[in-house]
Amino acid sequence: MSYTELQNKAVTVRKEHRCVWCGETIEGQAQYRAYVFDGDFMTDYMHLECYEAMANSDSEYLWEGFDAGQFSRGREAEWEDSDE
Repeated sequence: MSYTELQNKAVTVRKEHRCVWCGETIEGQAQYRAYVFDGDFMTDYMHLECYEAMANSDSEYLWEGFDAGQFSRGREAEWEDSDE
């Protein structure tokens, strides 16, 4: 898998966006990212606290990808053990 970050900055949103981490509507400040992942250009927005939670989560699992809205707002990723 390859990842190339093109842009990553805090912005003030002027229109409605959904947080890719928690799926809730973002109002006010957000983290905007533009990147290339496995050859595909992508952009997303996150609440600032969701971006921090993603940054503090185990990146080994994040490389496998996640569904938009899969996690709770501002909470680090919690992964189910497949051995159980």
